[in-house]
Amino acid sequence: MYRSTTSLFSSFACACTLSLLVACGSSSSGTSGTGGQPNGSGGSGSGGNATGGTSASGGSSGATGGTNGSGGTNGSGGTTATGGSTASGGTHGSGGAASGGTSGGSGGTATGGSSSGGASSGGAAGMSTTAGTGGASGGMTGSAGAKGSGGAAGTSGSGGQSGSTGACAGKSYKLCDDFEAGTAGGLPAGWTALPGYGSGAMQGVGLSTMTAHSGTQSLQSNSSMTGQERVQRSLSSLGATAGKHWGRIFYKVGAPPVKPASGVLHITLLSLQGTIEDRVVDTVEDMNGKHQWLFNVPDDSCCTSSTYDWSFDNDWHCAEWYVDSSSQSYRFFTDGTEVTSIGFTNRSGAKMSSFTAVGVGAIFYQAVPSAVVMWFDDLAIDDNQIGCK
Repeated sequence: MYRSTTSLFSSFACACTLSLLVACGSSSSGTSGTGGQPNGSGGSGSGGNATGGTSASGGSSGATGGTNGSGGTNGSGGTTATGGSTASGGTHGSGGAASGGTSGGSGGTATGGSSSGGASSGGAAGMSTTAGTGGASGGMTGSAGAKGSGGAAGTSGSGGQSGSTGACAGKSYKLCDDFEAGTAGGLPAGWTALPGYGSGAMQGVGLSTMTAHSGTQSLQSNSSMTGQERVQRSLSSLGATAGKHWGRIFYKVGAPPVKPASGVLHITLLSLQGTIEDRVVDTVEDMNGKHQWLFNVPDDSCCTSSTYDWSFDNDWHCAEWYVDSSSQSYRFFTDGTEVTSIGFTNRSGAKMSSFTAVGVGAIFYQAVPSAVVMWFDDLAIDDNQIGCK
C-alpha cells in the first residue's frame, strides 16, 4: 500500500526535528587525557508532556481565545541542563561528556556539559519531548509541560596514569642519574665506556627497559666472560665533593643468582677511579650462594671484608658508601644498615685520591657457569648522607 503524501511529510519533519535536537545535545569531547576511562554517559532527563497546552516553541499555536501555551518555563533540561555540574574527567582523564537532560515543554536546547576529560565521545544527547498539541478553540490555555529534569552528569573519567619519572626529579644532589636519558641498548647520556679486559671487555653493558628501580630504564650488565666493560661518569664538576662524599646506588641481580662452581666469585658493582681504582661496592660470593661485602683495590693489598652473611636475590637493594680521601676513611651501608666491620679511617693502603670518575657495572674476575646479569639505578652523590628512600 502507498502511504499518503501528508503522512510522509509528517514523518520527514519529525525526523529532521529529532536530528536537530540530537545535534544540539551532543557535547564535544574534552582534551585528550592519558588512559582515563572512556565514554561517560550523560543521563536522559525526563521532560513532561504539555497536556493540551499550546506547544512551546514550535508547536502549533492554540486556537483563538487560548493564550499560546509557552510550554511552561522553557524546559531546558531543568535549569538549562549542562549535564549536571560540568564533568571534569579526573586529571585530564577521558571523562564522558555529559549530555543534557531531555528538554521539557518547549524542548529547550539541552546544553551538554563540557567535559575536560579525555577524548571519549560525549554521552548521548537527551531527547526532546513531544510538543503539546494546540488547545481546542476557545479552550483554556493548555497546562505547561513539567520541567524536564536535568540529565545526570556523565561519570568523570578516571585520570590516566602518569608516565613514570626517575628518582632524580626535583633533587639537588651534587650528582644524580636515574638512567632515563639515553636509548635502550646504548650508553647513558653523559657516560663513557670504562674498558675491561679479556674477551668480554667490549660487550654486555647498556641501558635496559627490562626493569627499573624508578622510571622506565636502568643500566644493565650481562656477560658470562671475565673482565666485562663498565661505564664511567666524570666527577670533575663536583670539586671538593669528589674526594669527600656520600654515595648511593640501587642494584638488582638476575634470577637465579650465579654461584661459583668452585672457590669464590668476586664481583665489583661500583668503584671510584683515581690514581687507582677503589672498589667501594664490592662482593665475594661462596659456593653456597652467601656473599660478603668488602673494600678492595686491584692488587688485593687492602683493605677490609665482612663475614658471609648476605645472599643475592631478585629484588632491588640499596648500597651506600662514604669516603674521605684526606683522612683515608670509608663507611658502608646495605639497605640502610651500616656494615661496621668494613669501615676504617687512616688506612693508607686504601690509596684514596681526589677521584676523577665513578664506574658502574658488574665486573667479575673468575669464570662463571652462566651469565651474570645485574641492573643498576638511581645513582646519587652528595655532601650529606642520601639514604635509601
